[in-house]
Amino acid sequence: MDTSLYQTCKIERWGVYSQGTKSLWTETKIRLLHLRAKIFVGFLFHAPLKTPPAFFIILFVVVIGILLFVVNALVLPKGGEKKPSNLTPSPTPVLSDEWETFSPTDTLEPTRAATPSPTTKPTTSPVDSATGLDRSELAIVIYNGSGVVGSASKASDFLKGLGYRVTSVGNADAFDYQDVVVQIKSEKKQYLALLQKDIEKEYAVGSSSAQLSASESADAIVIIGK
Repeated sequence: MDTSLYQTCKIERWGVYSQGTKSLWTETKIRLLHLRAKIFVGFLFHAPLKTPPAFFIILFVVVIGILLFVVNALVLPKGGEKKPSNLTPSPTPVLSDEWETFSPTDTLEPTRAATPSPTTKPTTSPVDSATGLDRSELAIVIYNGSGVVGSASKASDFLKGLGYRVTSVGNADAFDYQDVVVQIKSEKKQYLALLQKDIEKEYAVGSSSAQLSASESADAIVIIGK
């Protein structure tokens, strides 16, 4: 074979090979570029966003700060003072000039105990003109048997006005007495009719007797009923 012809064919084949190789390389580069572009786009639009935890902490603090600012702006007026709430004023107690009226059952308890009675000067002569008995010689204790406040004191003033010596007043052993009960010691029985007659000027006498115990300090006991 002719050497020049061989060289000519070899060069032509190398040229074709060289051109084919370049075309293949160029196509490969283009495909690689397209693949890199697809990977980059997929990363941007499909890859999960990995946010560091510090970002969420900062975002939480900012949101809390905004909420606090809004609450303070709505609740607190200018100057930082709280708005006064709508409070209903409590009524002011009114003092009355009148005393309350107490029922006897609320203020009195039957005790059959007596307290000393103040001395009152008689309005008339203590000596009875008919019998000659001196009323001031008879010591009397008056008990409240009705439960009405002040009934014993009222009877005491009445008998003192007649000249009797009332030594004490108090509450009876019960508050269910209907009429006046008169009891006198036997050694003073001469006063029984006079005392009963005087009491009947203001009260209704239910019973009377001269059987008062000698251990009693007074000469007579008068229980005021209803």
